Amino acid sequence: MAEKKPSLSPFTVIYGGENFFLDRDLEKARAWPDRHVILLDGEDVSATEIVNFCETRTFDERDRIVILDNAHKVKADKALKQYIEDKLATDTSVILVAICRADKLPDIWGSAVKKGRLVEHKKLKTWENNNEVIKWIPGEAQRLGFSLDKGVAEMLYKFVGADLHKIANELRKLAILVGKGGKATVVQLKSVAVPVMPADPFQVVEAALLKNEQGAMNALSFFYRNVGDEASIIISTSLMRQVEKLAVARQLLDKGTPEDEVASRLEMHAFRFRNYFLPMVKRHSLSAILETMTRLCRLDSDVKSASRSKRTLVELAVLSIIR
Repeated sequence: MAEKKPSLSPFTVIYGGENFFLDRDLEKARAWPDRHVILLDGEDVSATEIVNFCETRTFDERDRIVILDNAHKVKADKALKQYIEDKLATDTSVILVAICRADKLPDIWGSAVKKGRLVEHKKLKTWENNNEVIKWIPGEAQRLGFSLDKGVAEMLYKFVGADLHKIANELRKLAILVGKGGKATVVQLKSVAVPVMPADPFQVVEAALLKNEQGAMNALSFFYRNVGDEASIIISTSLMRQVEKLAVARQLLDKGTPEDEVASRLEMHAFRFRNYFLPMVKRHSLSAILETMTRLCRLDSDVKSASRSKRTLVELAVLSIIR
């Protein structure tokens, strides 16, 4: 009979693009009972220092949990590789929890998973026909001990967008208002929730490429209001990335390439391509796309230089795409 696998593992690796879940797992790890907790940041410590923290005993000889946030920023060295290689899968006197705030798992932590466990938190989709954030909201309310009336989840998403931290905060306020076991209504939500203007560069890019002038300029204004001067570089970079994809798709479609194959070339789900990206492509000819890319290259250079009126340059670039 095979030996029963221990309930604890020497390594727990948590990664993905949804910071809300990563933060929640970090707090759970910090509250680990009967262990000495050490919290490190991958931006501030080296791989060798991490190993030293794992190998140095505490004065009271208690078992430890070493939590490494931003683990994806750690450059692996021989000491860390050797530590992971030598660590017995049954040795849980020190548990290393690595939190990688990235969509791709670094190789060093992939090695750790072989002797531990892996938790992935993918960014929730907000597609029009598959909004995973709206689907998640009722479950989070249930976790807080109450339920939602029809339309509350959709209204909450309209109020604060896809930021799960803000959604959770509003749900906690609703939980206090309706009480344990209660059901929150849209009216109650409106009495406690504070609408937040969007601050997402992709909303600017999407509206611009769909030639929605009012939507693009409103989103751009909100983004500058929330982010400040750094918005110029962010918008410029976001536009260039999306227009580059637009050029590839337009060229392939003009050659008669099937839509599913174009989606595959762009590493995009076929449903997302047809329902979201294709409407953008159809609004632009290849020559117009190439002209836009030329202007954006010039814009990117200007916003990264000492040029004045960077916001005006960005606004003009967005308007040139729309018109």
